[in-house]
Amino acid sequence: MEFKSKVGPITAVVVAVATVTWMIAGGNGVTVSPTGEKPHDNTLTSQTSESQLAYPVQAKTLTTKTIEMHLPLSGKTLAGETLQLINTYSGRITKLPVEKGRFINKGSSILQIDTRILKAQIEQAGLLVKQKQLELDGIRKLNAGNLTSKVNLAQAETDLASAKAAKEAFLIDLENANVTAPFSGILNSLNVQEGQVLAPNTTIGTLVSVNPIKVSVNIPQNKIQLIKLGTQGNIRLESGYETEGFVSYISTTANESSRTISVEMQVSNPNNTIPAGLTAAVDFVLDQQRAHAFSPALLTLDDSGRTAIKTINIDNTVVVSTVEIIKSERDQVWVRGLPDNVNIITVGQGFVSAGDKVEAHYQN
Repeated sequence: MEFKSKVGPITAVVVAVATVTWMIAGGNGVTVSPTGEKPHDNTLTSQTSESQLAYPVQAKTLTTKTIEMHLPLSGKTLAGETLQLINTYSGRITKLPVEKGRFINKGSSILQIDTRILKAQIEQAGLLVKQKQLELDGIRKLNAGNLTSKVNLAQAETDLASAKAAKEAFLIDLENANVTAPFSGILNSLNVQEGQVLAPNTTIGTLVSVNPIKVSVNIPQNKIQLIKLGTQGNIRLESGYETEGFVSYISTTANESSRTISVEMQVSNPNNTIPAGLTAAVDFVLDQQRAHAFSPALLTLDDSGRTAIKTINIDNTVVVSTVEIIKSERDQVWVRGLPDNVNIITVGQGFVSAGDKVEAHYQN
């Protein structure tokens, strides 16, 4: 019984010693640091925590390049000059020297009307002028001797002036009886035939000049500042014919419905090979600009809905930078508005926002 009474205390002491030994060995107990042990590094812990908060992305450094700007648009060819020919003297057509569709030089006859009666009227008017001149001379002599009144003198002067006016009117009719070309061009249409009797103000046909020919292009309002007088444009017709021209006219008013401004180009057409009314592809050659090029898939929108791209600043923080697209190609866009050298996010931009810290891995 005495032995059994001692077993309980002994067992308790053994268990207590074993427990203390286990706690010391496992490092979970309250122990004293060994001599020479380094203190805990708070800076390293902070850096590790900060690294864990940075988002991994891929990035690329871009540098501006000089590019030649172009503005491709569609236009149409226009005649340099177009005139509707109208007869002002009535009579029978005696001659049509030029056939429809033929080129005619300035001053050449297009149509002649019978002038036999007119010439007789001109001769008669000339004789009447001579008569009235003699009468006036006689009255002047009488007036010098106070043998006639000043009223008679005035009447004689009036009669002479009327005779001269009548003769001049007949001479104008004679000029109008021969319709001539006011400029060199093509007789594009001819609506009359020889022997036909014309009334005054009858439409004869149309005279068209296509050298130089014009090319009309409607420029969007947001691009008109790029076009100036003298701006070169490369022109290509659907037939494959290519040429070039220069802006000669810019309209001062915009088309409210299409929100465009019309400009015209002068194009040399010495052989009249380019007809009016054709569709023309016009590529305006603009000034050179500095810009960055990258995939259009990298574009995004800022909070205001403007076109932007996500870049990385010197603190490895995401910045949403607005840009302006100045040229689009099949696999890349050219933009301006960025610094000359800029770091852009190429992979992972969809998972970061402005102000986020990133850990960038740069591509070559």
